[in-house]
Amino acid sequence: MVRPIYSPLISYCQEKSYYSDKLLDLRLAARQAQITMHDLVRPDVVLTHEGDRKFAFTECKASSFGPTSSTAEQARSLLLVAGPRAAEALGLAPGDISESLLAFVIPHDEQKLLGPTVSNLRGELERNKLPPAHSSFLGLQLTDTDVSVVINDLGSAFFALPAGANAFMKREPDTDPRPLYFIPYDPDVVQSEQERVFCKRVLFERMHSTVLSAVGRANPPAALVLESRKILNDAMFGAYEHWENRESAKHMRRLCTQFMNALMQAVNSEAPGSMAFQVGEGWSIGLPDQEHQDTVTDALSRFSCETLDLRAEPQPGLFDDLEDGGPLSGGV
Repeated sequence: MVRPIYSPLISYCQEKSYYSDKLLDLRLAARQAQITMHDLVRPDVVLTHEGDRKFAFTECKASSFGPTSSTAEQARSLLLVAGPRAAEALGLAPGDISESLLAFVIPHDEQKLLGPTVSNLRGELERNKLPPAHSSFLGLQLTDTDVSVVINDLGSAFFALPAGANAFMKREPDTDPRPLYFIPYDPDVVQSEQERVFCKRVLFERMHSTVLSAVGRANPPAALVLESRKILNDAMFGAYEHWENRESAKHMRRLCTQFMNALMQAVNSEAPGSMAFQVGEGWSIGLPDQEHQDTVTDALSRFSCETLDLRAEPQPGLFDDLEDGGPLSGGV
């Protein structure tokens, strides 16, 4: 993998919109110019290069879109958010940002189709004295040997990467790279049911590996405590820590509880009383001796995420606003 130039996410699925909350004058000016925009808007990701004070407002799209589509309304708003008023939108001092842009991550074969649309939207804003951001396109390209991001000249200068294809993941022919995603499952992404089930299974399998690894590394006698925050961060390479949309984060904790309750049931059927849940603390696993550790490890190893009902959604609970707030109703 290419070493990331930009720091981890400073915002993922931001809970509050930037545009409607911080840039009300631009919203009013757009309305007076009869330009249709989203009242609520937030980029998927904001990346920052702390040394250079550069900010990339990043929006992921599965396909191109036209200038009259509802998606274009969102793009207009994002062009304003990521433009000269970006510092204000993020609640920073003007000097805290040296440069910003709006980057669209899109399949490479859709890249050329999206360019004219964004150019059209930028021109529309400029004609109405609404300052848009510069924009770049990061095209995802899959080959038999790797996954690459294809960057245009503006993106090359901003991200300090060569223009053209930059491979960031190796792959074998006829293999599926999706299990390697940093964030395998996102409740806010619109997916087919089949895709959603697949992504949820990948998330559960990573959580399973986290628990199995923790038990395997323990030195009995030991009492492990696994918190939902740790489990989810391990499953998403630390991305959960930066998840600011409270409702989405809450949904992820419900999924973690849903999975861990099923795992706890499987372990306790083989080694009664080994796993328990404590409100506000997480899941404890008692390993009094080597023999007991072997039994728990064996039970964990035989557990399969494929036996779970991956279409079942976790139900709200009384303590959803707390980390490890308590068992949630419903099951896997």
